[in-house]
Amino acid sequence: MIERIENHWRSIKEGMKSDRPMDVGKALTKAFLTVVAILAILPQVDSEGDWQFRAFALLFSPSNEIGDTFAGVAGVLAFLWIIVTVWLQSEELAEQRKELKRQADEFNAMNTNLRSQQFETTFFELLRTHSEIVGGLDVVKKDSKEKLAEGRDCFVFCYRELNKVYREKLKKHDEGIALFYAYRDFWNRRGNDLGHYFRFLYNCFRVLDDEKEFSKPRHAKLLRAQLSDAELLLLFYNCVSLKGEPFQTYANKFELFDNLPTLKLLNHSHIGLLRSEAFGDNPKLTPNENRKLERAHILALETSVRSRP
Repeated sequence: MIERIENHWRSIKEGMKSDRPMDVGKALTKAFLTVVAILAILPQVDSEGDWQFRAFALLFSPSNEIGDTFAGVAGVLAFLWIIVTVWLQSEELAEQRKELKRQADEFNAMNTNLRSQQFETTFFELLRTHSEIVGGLDVVKKDSKEKLAEGRDCFVFCYRELNKVYREKLKKHDEGIALFYAYRDFWNRRGNDLGHYFRFLYNCFRVLDDEKEFSKPRHAKLLRAQLSDAELLLLFYNCVSLKGEPFQTYANKFELFDNLPTLKLLNHSHIGLLRSEAFGDNPKLTPNENRKLERAHILALETSVRSRP
């Protein structure tokens, strides 16, 4: 008997420690009914001075007292299980909120992944279009309509032409003025040939800047990798001109001239016309520094050859 009572109280304690509403409700119900049962078997003195169990006294009480007693017990149990029901509903609502949040997170992840794929598709489409624009370029003589250059060779031809105009202007003007007039005259002559190219490339970098969430350094590197030395040289002078000045924003952000062959600039001092951010890791060697490096490299090669058996 004692063992059964111990097991009974042990089950009540375990139920009270549970985090499941139903287990707690059952444990509280058992505890309450146990207390009621104990009170029912306690003896009391009746009006005549005799001892009797309270349960027997209740049975012989007026019907309204019996009803009130059972109503009180039932009321406590009902109140107890209302609390349990509210607890259960709150847990269900919490689970529903978790599920809704999980679905929202999955939707956001899918949406982000879809937008990322769309960006990748757009980016490589831009690279393809850029290649087509470069392949469709040509420089034609005005009089005879003879093609002087086609495709990527147009940039080499145009830069040589800019160099020639610049040297002519230097004979009449100081450095800054000579560069201004040289590029102005060059653009008046070749703007129709190169304008579309510059505008499209500008918008390619603008797409990378607008889509910061999906644009990675590798995208800028891939786009820069499409540019030849002659393209970079022309882009440089386009950036320092009045018409191309807005391009400087993206040149600085994406280190556009990281691979610019600075030794081929019209004048090495022109490097100072743009901020250092635009050059990235470009060493910006001067002709003297380049000659020293070449001599050191040649010396290292000679030493290596001589040291071989």
